[in-house]
Amino acid sequence: MISAVIREIAVPASISNLGPGFDALAVAVQLYLRVRITDVRPEAPGDVEMVFIDEPPIGDNRIAAAFERARAQAGGETPGLRVEVRSEIPQRAGLGSSAAAAIAGLKLYDAVAPTYPPAGVQGAPDNHDLLTLATSIEGHPDNAAAALLGGIACGCQREDGRVLASAWRWPETVRFVVATPDVKVETGYARSVLPASIPLRDAVFNLQRALLLVRALETGRVDHIREAMRDRWHQTVRSRLVPALSEALSLEHPGLLGVCLAWSGPSVVGLVTGHDDQIAAALAALYERLSVPCTIRRLSAHQPELG
Repeated sequence: MISAVIREIAVPASISNLGPGFDALAVAVQLYLRVRITDVRPEAPGDVEMVFIDEPPIGDNRIAAAFERARAQAGGETPGLRVEVRSEIPQRAGLGSSAAAAIAGLKLYDAVAPTYPPAGVQGAPDNHDLLTLATSIEGHPDNAAAALLGGIACGCQREDGRVLASAWRWPETVRFVVATPDVKVETGYARSVLPASIPLRDAVFNLQRALLLVRALETGRVDHIREAMRDRWHQTVRSRLVPALSEALSLEHPGLLGVCLAWSGPSVVGLVTGHDDQIAAALAALYERLSVPCTIRRLSAHQPELG
């Protein structure tokens, strides 16, 4: 029974919003959360011991929360487990660590529950089921869709709560230079500073650019990306929470297609097609001038599986 399950689950980090795609667009990137089953204990059903190799979760354990949410919904019994958790994804950096944890918890349950789906339900849970559960934990579908599906993902939550999503390949020539300053941005507060309503002209501005960005990524029209990444909904307001964000958004350099805030920050992301080292140095210099420690990462997209 358990010997046939997947012994290790890997879930990628993600960069959401991408400028104008607020709560709708995200791309999976090659930083991973890994959950490895190291022991199965049939004599202790329902008991899950998690050992965090790198660092424990800050705040809620989303892996455990998602596992329990799936178990409560499905009603399937699970054996006792011991799992090791390793993560390359920095926490509270805007790189989708909580969404990756939620997807990992759901996949962990799916891997070990012998009666999942519950009696009377035909077929294994599909991606929409998993995304709906993850979104009920996360509150928004974008990071979870990218973490589950890979590539560039678009998530849509229906009025009944069910989530629809689509993903496709990110252009191989477009990479990411990510600057993560050593500052704290609390997600709840970063949402609370957003305006309750948006002027029609700003709504139209973002809608136009979000659609242009999707099409540019589908067709490889990288020359459209700089304009397509402009935003009037959230980045300007959040610039007072994230050091050097305004300056980063204004950076221009050959090979730099555009800059955006990753989720609510504090990570700032440059989309690049060349001159990666120079662009990384330019981003790092912004934080050096402010005497703010900063970690620079060069990342590529985690592409969706074929088939």
